Amino acid sequence: MENESSSARPSAFGSLLRSYRLAAGLSQEALAERARISAQGIGALERGDRRTPQRETLTLLADALGLNSEQRFSFEAAAVRKSVPRPGKSAVSEAPRPQSRPALLPPALTSFVGREAEIAEIGALVRERRLITLTGPGGIGKTRTALEVGAAFAEHLSAGVRLVELAPLGDSEFVAAAIAAALELQEVPNQPPLTTLLAYLHEKELLLLLDNCEHVVSEAALVAERLLRGCPRLRILATSREPLRVAGEQTYRLPALAAPALEAARKLGVADAAGFPSIVLFTQRAQAVDHRFALSDETVRHVAEICARLDGIPLAIELAAARVTSLPVAAIAEKLDLRFALLAHGGRTAPARQQTLRATIDWSYELLSQPERRIFECLSVFAGGCTLEAATAVCGEEGAAESDVLELLSSLTEKSLIVAEMNLAGPRYRLLESFRQYGREKLVLRADRAEVCSRHALTYCRIAEYFERAFQEVPDRGWHASARLELDNWRTALEWSLGAANDICLGQRLTASLKSVWQRFAISEGRIWIRLGLELVDENTPLEVAAELDRADAAISEELGEFSTSLAAALRAVDRYHAIGDRIGTARSQVAAGSALVRLDRPSDAEPLLREALGAARALGLDTLAANTLYLLAAAGALSGDFAEARAASGEALAMYRALGKERWVAVTLTARAEIEFWAGDAEAAVRVANEALAACRFEDDPDSVESAVHANTAAYLIAIDRYDEARTHAREALDISRRLRFELHETWALQHLAAIAALAPQTALMELPRAARLIGFVGACYAALGAAPEPTDRQEYNRVLAALRAAMPWNQLDLLLARGAEMSEEQAIEEALRVEV
Repeated sequence: MENESSSARPSAFGSLLRSYRLAAGLSQEALAERARISAQGIGALERGDRRTPQRETLTLLADALGLNSEQRFSFEAAAVRKSVPRPGKSAVSEAPRPQSRPALLPPALTSFVGREAEIAEIGALVRERRLITLTGPGGIGKTRTALEVGAAFAEHLSAGVRLVELAPLGDSEFVAAAIAAALELQEVPNQPPLTTLLAYLHEKELLLLLDNCEHVVSEAALVAERLLRGCPRLRILATSREPLRVAGEQTYRLPALAAPALEAARKLGVADAAGFPSIVLFTQRAQAVDHRFALSDETVRHVAEICARLDGIPLAIELAAARVTSLPVAAIAEKLDLRFALLAHGGRTAPARQQTLRATIDWSYELLSQPERRIFECLSVFAGGCTLEAATAVCGEEGAAESDVLELLSSLTEKSLIVAEMNLAGPRYRLLESFRQYGREKLVLRADRAEVCSRHALTYCRIAEYFERAFQEVPDRGWHASARLELDNWRTALEWSLGAANDICLGQRLTASLKSVWQRFAISEGRIWIRLGLELVDENTPLEVAAELDRADAAISEELGEFSTSLAAALRAVDRYHAIGDRIGTARSQVAAGSALVRLDRPSDAEPLLREALGAARALGLDTLAANTLYLLAAAGALSGDFAEARAASGEALAMYRALGKERWVAVTLTARAEIEFWAGDAEAAVRVANEALAACRFEDDPDSVESAVHANTAAYLIAIDRYDEARTHAREALDISRRLRFELHETWALQHLAAIAALAPQTALMELPRAARLIGFVGACYAALGAAPEPTDRQEYNRVLAALRAAMPWNQLDLLLARGAEMSEEQAIEEALRVEV
């Protein structure tokens, strides 16, 4: 017989369970028999010995007690465990973020229904664990739930929350690069993206949302594990159709929205509907497409049946709700029932909800007209979405008007099969990932699949050629934002044409045309594609395509500091363009060769090439090329000691860049102009021009290599005129930026300037000199390892520091300290640099 006395500390759930049981006139044994669980289990729950019953147990108890929807909601809410950080576990800081911090998560455009308990549970897990993976079938709402959890944490983490969308990735090797892009980190030459991430995130208190990991799960798991091991304050909330299987991972299977059982659905009344989030979701989405839609005693049962048949999967419910403009809910329920019958006995090992999602998409697909089906399938070839123009070129029938394609896209948008995102350039259309995968399966079965892929690659080759031309003609801001949107489509086109060798010549054209894109967004990736294109050059490769590949190789090699390689590639391009009589290509390649020669400190060899290129650029009306040439002539003139010519050339280049809206090149040219003034002996003027360069660097939100170089150079100028406190500020800023971006040469400059301050500042104590010596020893070793000699400004300072140290200590002591410094690690050198400050 049950003991009706309560325990000393019953839980809220236990007290509620007991009150419902007594109200129903049931003993613990009677309730246990109805719910098909043990009487001991009932007693443990009521006493509070068990405080977190499984969801299946909750359902059995609620059914056995005959709870209505309101009671059921209270019953389930009471079972949700309140989260309290465990002793010894690190809790997320709740310090408020600055008001000026921009929003880092996309704003929600629709209501979020029925996940209160899940949000609380997942939030508790995020506070307790560092890696949480939300699992479940496509369409269950993993992404939206993760965003809601992230929004709750955004104000309590010093570095905020960032969303990383992995769905567009066609290759798992780009997972780390995708995370770096979401964090808006600039790629570092000769540096794996994962190393850059580890350095940047090392001390960041940040929550990363890694969305749609399933198709790159192995690489996502590897990257997540490395980041968590190397970044102790980082937390990751991932979404995937399967666990990452990383040590320390906590998986959370996201359940469907609560829906009535099928038998109960046929008896449901309007008053009870509000207790089922799936019905609430259907109603809200139906009203969004038809404001007159409302539940009634007649329609509520059909809606409840639809939600029950769809197993409470949000995506499936939204698709069904979108049809209320063309079908009554009774007809929707009837068609859905027939469609599910076809898939009622699928493979035994396939997850039931995955089958249900396929049935949902199948059903929606079958309702499309033939033209709608065709464009839906063709859209699956795009990665990252597309413009109306691109959709027309790839998906439209021969001779199709853009207006015809727009009508079909609008129809698919209304049916929730594609998403239309508006930006300043116009609408951009994309398939949700589940639909894209479904569409690709359909596309594989089509006879014209190869033709669709070929049209896609050709279209994006033409788009790349447009962007390469536009890079010379349009302001930086618009070009940068528009080009970034197409990166995944260019990668997809390259993988089909060049990677899979379906159209090698087209792939060679494409990767060469992406020269400026590679320089700005993905230097190392560009090197891979360009080198593959060059390896495949043969008698079938048009000479102009081979020449473009050489010129692209020259540009990328210079970015990576490989100046001799750059020079050789540029000279090959000159010969090839000259052979086909291409004056523009010849001039651009001469500029590339001249740039490499300037970098190699061969100004007398560079000047003839640059002056010939300048004449051609002026004659052909190529203003950006002319400005580039003048910038390089200024650098060559300064290296030769002709400062008047250098000032004149840089001034003309600067005026042209400003007129063209080339903001980054304005900053670069001002940086060079400051160097000219310093080499000419006017350090005060150099500081003034460098400050102008810093102001010009602010055209982008985040600093880049130009800004770190300007800070480093400014520190050198200030050291030269004994303004050490100001120099220290700039050197530390240069060190911070270069460490964040992993620019090793710039980091070396910054460390050298901090060593110079320690060695040369009047207030330096004798005890600081050994530290300065070790630092300058490290700097010398870095120059040797990088294969880079100090530039004139840095060489002057480097020699001055060595002279001061030789004057202050015995030569054998100095040599020992220099050798010890050369053996330091990067971390030791940075610690040493920051400790030398007084």
